[in-house]
Amino acid sequence: MSHYAWRWGSPPPPVKRHSEVKHALLRNYLIQYFLTLVSMPSQDRIKLTIVDGFCGGGLYINESGQEVPGSPLVILDAIREAAFLIQTKQDRRKPIDLDVELICIDKSKSALDYLKRLLEDRNYGAALAAGKIQLVRGDFADHCGAAIQRAKDRSKIAGRAIFVLDQYGYARVPVTCLRDIFATLGHAEVILTFYIDALISYLNEANLAGFEQATGIRGGMTAAEIDDMKKSPKWRVHLQSSLYQSLTSQCSAKFYTPFFVRPERGHGDFWLLHLSQHWKARDVMATTHWEHSNHFAHYGRAGFHMFSTGYITKIDSTDQLQSGFDFSDVAATVSQDTMLEQIPAMLFEATDGLTFEQFFMQLINTTPATRTMVEEALLALNERKEIQVLGLDGEESRARVHLKADHVLRLPKQGRFNF
Repeated sequence: MSHYAWRWGSPPPPVKRHSEVKHALLRNYLIQYFLTLVSMPSQDRIKLTIVDGFCGGGLYINESGQEVPGSPLVILDAIREAAFLIQTKQDRRKPIDLDVELICIDKSKSALDYLKRLLEDRNYGAALAAGKIQLVRGDFADHCGAAIQRAKDRSKIAGRAIFVLDQYGYARVPVTCLRDIFATLGHAEVILTFYIDALISYLNEANLAGFEQATGIRGGMTAAEIDDMKKSPKWRVHLQSSLYQSLTSQCSAKFYTPFFVRPERGHGDFWLLHLSQHWKARDVMATTHWEHSNHFAHYGRAGFHMFSTGYITKIDSTDQLQSGFDFSDVAATVSQDTMLEQIPAMLFEATDGLTFEQFFMQLINTTPATRTMVEEALLALNERKEIQVLGLDGEESRARVHLKADHVLRLPKQGRFNF
């Protein structure tokens, strides 16, 4: 059950700062989503279904005593702002029609009653009456199939939908729902929170069995393996890595950003998983994380292969806090320097070279870097003559600012050292 309670006429429930940050990231991501999607002024309509699987009452009180919007209002405000930016930034002869249907699901009747009153109070009554905003009571897992079908009916060819699944805890989104989303909808995305610290801290045989039964995620760890692992000072590293690999491998998404929301005052880390079938969506989300650098992290390495040894948990083998990778300006510099060191060695085995597209696509899920950051590292190495960038004609390219997808990357013939 939710730990929030809403009653019209009473103050809305309090919200922690990290939840505000999640909502800010959601808002910014949705705006960038639309700006990226509507790249041509000739486009005049986009059909999209957004499913808010744990919507709540839509309003909170933050730690400063101010009212702040919950996810339904955040989503609706982002749609309005995106439409305005598209119209003003592009040379358009007619307005863009962002044909978005919002499905809000929550188990709490009082939360949905409050949300309905709130939306009517914020001038969304007509959208409610027209079915552009739908309020559905129940568990997300029970209504997932109907939401997928609705998104499919509205976008039969593209299958365009975003599922915002800010669950309470870690066991309310079955992996079967995730698989059905990606199997049915070709352009679906999922933004999923997962309270990893709560699961890790209290994981035992009984909790593991309950987690597997609720989510359908199998093969993370057996009870015996957990017992053996806890004898190691780095057991959290291995356990988090195993759970992450199990979740991402079983959800059927091709691309993902497994970064952490980093709460203040030790409330515990949340995964904020973005799952999608298209690299560009993943890249937009990674870019958004960099824009919110003070509140997001991953406890792995800079550059590529960030999780090659599993997650580096907040507590290391000596029980000391680690700062982690924090998406700061310093982290950006470290990422750039690390990629400059790693790339030549990674091209060593590719005797015929790799296209920029091939190189980036095989590494996209292993790095906090965006496509632009990877491109900048490659261009810097090319400028230093440590790698070569070739055009389709096999001749060295003069590219200095941008790489094309079919540019070929390889080591100079005389520079093939044994790394």
